[in-house]
Amino acid sequence: MLAALTPCRIVRARVGRRAFPPEVALHLVWRACELPEQAGRSLSQWGCARLARQLVRDEVVASISPQTVQRMLAADRLKPWRSHVRLHPRTPRDATCAEQVRNVADLLTRLLDDYEVVLSVDEMTSLQPRPRRVPTRPARPGRPVQVEHEYKRAGATHMFAAFDTRFGQVSGVTTRRRRQIEYLALLEHLDRAVPSTITTIHLLADNVSVHHGTLVRQWLAAHPRFVAHFTPVHDRAGPVRGVHARPCWPRRLALARPISAG
Repeated sequence: MLAALTPCRIVRARVGRRAFPPEVALHLVWRACELPEQAGRSLSQWGCARLARQLVRDEVVASISPQTVQRMLAADRLKPWRSHVRLHPRTPRDATCAEQVRNVADLLTRLLDDYEVVLSVDEMTSLQPRPRRVPTRPARPGRPVQVEHEYKRAGATHMFAAFDTRFGQVSGVTTRRRRQIEYLALLEHLDRAVPSTITTIHLLADNVSVHHGTLVRQWLAAHPRFVAHFTPVHDRAGPVRGVHARPCWPRRLALARPISAG
């Protein structure tokens, strides 16, 4: 009789992750989509551990781990612990703004006539030259370039640059101050450097007061081949900013002699 019995196999229950009802996930998403101060918490932003403690504080669950909170938020692509800096526009994004954007896009994309050039102008501020106490030693076999650790401070300088959007040429001036006078020094440099065969020089700049102050407007009126164009307020999408962001910009610039305007 015993030999006729079919042997059975005991299957142990697999211990899995703890399951929570959908109400917990809904409450978690609601908390993650509001600022901590709205929940009465003195926090700058939410984190998984803080949200887990908040769920316990709200008496939604008795306990929950930060890892479970992260998995629940990942299902809705929520990351409240991350933040991006934004700038609310002071001027409305209306038809005038759209016209400015179309004007900038036209300057940067259309075919230019032989007498035209488009220069993107901007300034890089607060550059700190640090001359080394001992000259830098060049590389040798088995030895990299050696730069002296000690340096002396030489104040701060500003660089006004103009980027040719069609040929990629960059020119600029360095100054000790950042005012309309120094910006006019760049324009004077461009007026001498650009050949006289170019009768229309389009200047694309942002809306800071240095680029459109009273002195600049008077100078532009006396130099009719310069035509000023401005990006929308708080929009700094000029191509010259890409040149400023490159770590090797000194070799790309044809800098004029440093100017110290009074």
